[in-house]
Amino acid sequence: MKIAPPNPLNMAGAVDLNRRKFLQITSLGLAVVTTGGLLTACGSDGSSSSPSSGGASGAPKKGGTLRVGSTGGGTTDTLDPQAWATLPDQLRVQQLYDPLVWMAADGTPTMVLAKEITPNADGTEWTITIQSGVTTHNGKPFTAEDVLFSFQRILDNKYPGAFLLGPIDMKASKAVDDTTAKVVFSKPFGILMNNLSFPYFYMVPRGFDPAKPDGTGPFKFKSFTAGEESTFVRNENYWQSGLPYLDEIVIQNITDESSQLSAFQSGQVDIVNALSAGSVAALKSGGYNVKINESGNWVPFTMNCQAEPFSDVRVRQAFRLIPNRQQMLDQVFGGYGKVGNDVFSPYDAGFPSDLPQREQDLDQAKSLLKAAGYSDLSIKLTTAPAAAGEVNMAQVFATAAKGAGINVQVDEHDVGTFYSNYYLKVPFGTDYGTNQSFLANASQLMIGDNSFYNANHFDDPEYTQLYDQAVTSVDDTERNRIIGEMAHIDYERGGYIVPVFSPTIEAYTPKVGGISDYITGVSPNNADFKNMWLAS
Repeated sequence: MKIAPPNPLNMAGAVDLNRRKFLQITSLGLAVVTTGGLLTACGSDGSSSSPSSGGASGAPKKGGTLRVGSTGGGTTDTLDPQAWATLPDQLRVQQLYDPLVWMAADGTPTMVLAKEITPNADGTEWTITIQSGVTTHNGKPFTAEDVLFSFQRILDNKYPGAFLLGPIDMKASKAVDDTTAKVVFSKPFGILMNNLSFPYFYMVPRGFDPAKPDGTGPFKFKSFTAGEESTFVRNENYWQSGLPYLDEIVIQNITDESSQLSAFQSGQVDIVNALSAGSVAALKSGGYNVKINESGNWVPFTMNCQAEPFSDVRVRQAFRLIPNRQQMLDQVFGGYGKVGNDVFSPYDAGFPSDLPQREQDLDQAKSLLKAAGYSDLSIKLTTAPAAAGEVNMAQVFATAAKGAGINVQVDEHDVGTFYSNYYLKVPFGTDYGTNQSFLANASQLMIGDNSFYNANHFDDPEYTQLYDQAVTSVDDTERNRIIGEMAHIDYERGGYIVPVFSPTIEAYTPKVGGISDYITGVSPNNADFKNMWLAS
């Protein structure tokens, strides 16, 4: 067994990396996680999956090595399940660890290690009951104490999930018995169930060391070299009966789509993910299975609201008038996906239906820039190929900006350099996000210094006050009304340009089975490899 150099958790250096940077980290869909309020959610063993679509047919078979070729990683890759940052990171950690709750293929929060999550009447105390008889790869029982340890570790290290735990009171929280945790909050917190489906709550045992990965997931660690390759083997004692089917998974980091396709077509890998629309026709004609899923994924342009020129809201408004959104969707994503309107989570139950669709208006953009004193503006747009279409979108935007008299220079870097040196630090850049609920996204992206991935450096007192009201509300209708107000504020003065919601496009060899439809944007197959198998 080996872990090759050096990486360990590195969330500070990977970033200040972005959660959403995992291409994840990206998503778009016909359905989304609702902002669900106080509820009791009961789950099965978490082993169910959506119907298979495409790929090998027949009954699942045991055995074999599945080889996955993924772009988006780099030297800052990690096996820390609470501090990951790239898509390959998430693909890895979801094999080694289990969450309490995850976003299932249909976009709904679904129980995994948790059997039941129940609030008291005012949302100040939640009872989490976990599956019994679960052990880690090292044979240790997984208990309620490990749940509390995982929460405390996230808080102590200020990992991306910390803010999502809201006003948690760890001193008052306790393990009632091996399978029951009482989680206490200092004030009402109505969205715990939803927030736990955000993919930074993979559970780890007490004493966890990311250099010696030990989880409860369907596969066990064998080897890992950051930015290159990882190998995991079947967990013979996995708590979900009959799973996984595969003997082994190899996840290879591949630098770009051209190399990805070469590896796939030459038989070096069985799956490639995060593909562009331009690859679809050739792959289909070659006899490969191509899967295109709508999702809530978004690849925004990020305007730093605290730095010139974007500290002037008129400049932000002008830049939002630059892209021809349908044209960008057609050019970059082959028309697959959906036109965006500069606000995330469009399928959330609270998302307002009365936002006017923003259209390209170069004359109005020029007028706003002139009023702000930026008639002859020249600016760098810093980007990286972290998500499918990310760099191409930047190039299309730069071309459109010429029509408004703006000289946009696309400054492209490799993924590792981008996240280490530029992410969260530049006035104008790119990012990507996935199919999360509105409030989960807001908590990570829009609440000033409290938001781990606030690439637009948005810090608006009115927005933050509304957020605080929304997360403490125990009434779904009232919470959704507040979300609508927040969305309107973002639409008028936010720092993200969201031209489109992109699809996920991936390809499989004909021998790969267990392929499902999903809207989460986590490519391939919602990172669900335990239900995948290989035909002989």
